[in-house]
Amino acid sequence: MFQASISGFLGIVARTSLAGVVCWGVFLLDLAGQETGDLLSDTATESGTASAPYLLSPFDTVRISVYGQPDLDTRQRVTDAGVVSLPLLGNVAVGGLTVRAAQERIRKAFIEEELLRNPVVSLAIEEFSPKQVTVLGQVNRPGAVTLPSGSNDIAIESAIAMAGGFTGTARRTRVRVTRFDDEAGRERVFQVDLDEILADSDGDFTTGGFRVFPDDIVFVPQRLF
Repeated sequence: MFQASISGFLGIVARTSLAGVVCWGVFLLDLAGQETGDLLSDTATESGTASAPYLLSPFDTVRISVYGQPDLDTRQRVTDAGVVSLPLLGNVAVGGLTVRAAQERIRKAFIEEELLRNPVVSLAIEEFSPKQVTVLGQVNRPGAVTLPSGSNDIAIESAIAMAGGFTGTARRTRVRVTRFDDEAGRERVFQVDLDEILADSDGDFTTGGFRVFPDDIVFVPQRLF
C-alpha cells in the first residue's frame, strides 16, 4: 500500500517539477529499450534540474490550526489518498500541494461552506514520510537509499554516491532510471549519461542534470570489455 501510494504521489510531483531547463545526457526509452531520438525535450519537465518546493505526501504528519478557533486544531497523518479530515469540514485533499497552497485550499473550504468568514489557517509539517530510491547494478552498496527529510527528489549523482559510488566496471554512460508514470499507467525508462552530467555539473550535486524521485529504480550496467 505504501509503495503504491508514493508512486501515485510521484505522478503529481513529476508533473510539477521545473520545466524548460536543459539537462545533458538524458534519453527517454520505450519499454523495448529503444531510444526515441528526442533528446531531453520530453524529459526536462519530469527530471528537472533543481528541487521544487516540498509537496505534501501520503503519510506526512501535519498540524493544522485556525487562528482564534482552538476547537478546530488537529494533528494527523495525511492518508494514502493524500487527504486530511478536518473538524466541521470533513475530508480535504492536500496531497501534491505546497504548504502554502494547502493552507489556502483549507481556508477557501471554510469560506465556501459558510463556516468561517475570513479564517487564518496554519499548516505545519511535523514529520515527513520516508521516501526511498533503489540503486542497483554496478555500485558498491546496492539497495534502497533514503532521500533527505523534506525532499521531493534527489540528484541522480547523489543517489549513486549514497549507494557507495560506482564500481570499477560500471558503465556510467548508460545508467537507466525506471519510473512509474501514474498518468499513463505504465513504466517509463530514462537513459542517463552520468559522465556528461558530472562533467557539466562541476561537482555540484544540488543542481545535477537529472533528478530521481521516490520509488524510482536506478540501474548501473556493467561495462563491456
